Amino acid sequence: MIRRLRPEELDILLASINQEQHFLYYSYLTNRRQNSLHYGQFSESGELLGVLAYLNGLSFHAFSVYPIKPQFQLPSVLAHIKQELNLPDSAEGSFIVHADEWKVLSPEVDVIKPPIEIWLMKHVDSESLPLTADEVILLGPAHFDRIEDKLAAIQAMAFAKEELQNPFYGVMQDQELVAVGGYHIYGQDYVELGNIGTDRGWRRRGFGKKVCAELTRRARIITPHVYLNVLASNTAAIQLYQSLGYVTVCKQYMVTFAVSTCK
Repeated sequence: MIRRLRPEELDILLASINQEQHFLYYSYLTNRRQNSLHYGQFSESGELLGVLAYLNGLSFHAFSVYPIKPQFQLPSVLAHIKQELNLPDSAEGSFIVHADEWKVLSPEVDVIKPPIEIWLMKHVDSESLPLTADEVILLGPAHFDRIEDKLAAIQAMAFAKEELQNPFYGVMQDQELVAVGGYHIYGQDYVELGNIGTDRGWRRRGFGKKVCAELTRRARIITPHVYLNVLASNTAAIQLYQSLGYVTVCKQYMVTFAVSTCK
């Protein structure tokens, strides 16, 4: 049986989930809960086998998967969600999943392009943060249009408009926003940095590092649990984050798949 999960069932999942191992789905259970729909697959005896959730409000079809038992059948739940939400036959879905779980799920998913390895990093050493840089400023509502334009230019796919409610920091040069950074999640439970980028013509000047350092410093004021995701292939960014006091805590894959095709 497949059905939408009730709020009290989500609370039970939240009480037992490993946040770092299921980092994306944890956000669906917490900060993104009001914008997400969770569908569970149950055994004949009523045992929950796994969950597939869908997030509204992004420019693409964003999913998160939480397998619990080996009997979980991802294609069946995906087909149910496609029908329930009336997703188009041409729809492409995306989720981020722990590397170990991807080994199990991959035979069931019709991938459109090779999965991308992503590392989850956590900040553990505040002494590694440099002093506050004068160039980095807190951006306000007057900058919102510039922020959105900049994130579109750097192709920040995971940006959601409501994230403008979270603090953004940036660097202005010649009255232009040349570097920017913000938060996907900003709360006392945990913080996830995101939407970080620098104009191509202004790179290699340390602006990105200064923005990231300020984002991290401000986040550590409200919580000790500060995270970010980075492409495993981006060695320069990984080294930068390591220099600021981040360590890798989880290896994941970002998977793009055909919603209408089940193996």
